[in-house]
Amino acid sequence: MQGVDGKRIAALIGDGFEEADLTEPRRALEEAGAVVTIVGIDEKGRQKIRGKRGLDEGQAMKAEELVSDCTGEDFDALLIPGGTSPDRIRTDREVQRFLRELDAAKKPIFAVGHGAQVLISAQLVRSRQVTGAASIADDIRNAGGLYRDQPTVTDSNWVTTRGGEDMPQFNRAMLEKLAASGAVA
Repeated sequence: MQGVDGKRIAALIGDGFEEADLTEPRRALEEAGAVVTIVGIDEKGRQKIRGKRGLDEGQAMKAEELVSDCTGEDFDALLIPGGTSPDRIRTDREVQRFLRELDAAKKPIFAVGHGAQVLISAQLVRSRQVTGAASIADDIRNAGGLYRDQPTVTDSNWVTTRGGEDMPQFNRAMLEKLAASGAVA
């Protein structure tokens, strides 16, 4: 896809990432020509990051990079899959630093389901329109965000979605945002 080819996307995950929240956007990005890099939070992630498929065990992944070694300049965009992973990684200082760097540079940030929890902990949500899993609507509001119960919400450089059933709309909005964003990192 024009404007997406060659762009580098960090997929930030920890144990408990929802498999479809990573694999479906990753497939869409790679089919459009983007390069998706799995970014973990610690050395253990280089061996195995456990995925889940609903309440069942899902496919495991290995971190290709660690967030502590990444800067906002290294990537053109960020994908935060949902599941229980966001709640596990949200308080990590390096994760928060990385998000703030990307957001300050107005690079696209894509959050699925519970992924908005990471944006909340990085203190980036105030006055932003965000959607996510219905169970975190109060968290978004309490952080000063404007929760929207819609399939996909685009606000400046962010694209957020409620989750799985909204993935086709999310993938389209994500690719459009990425194509419209600046040059390759």
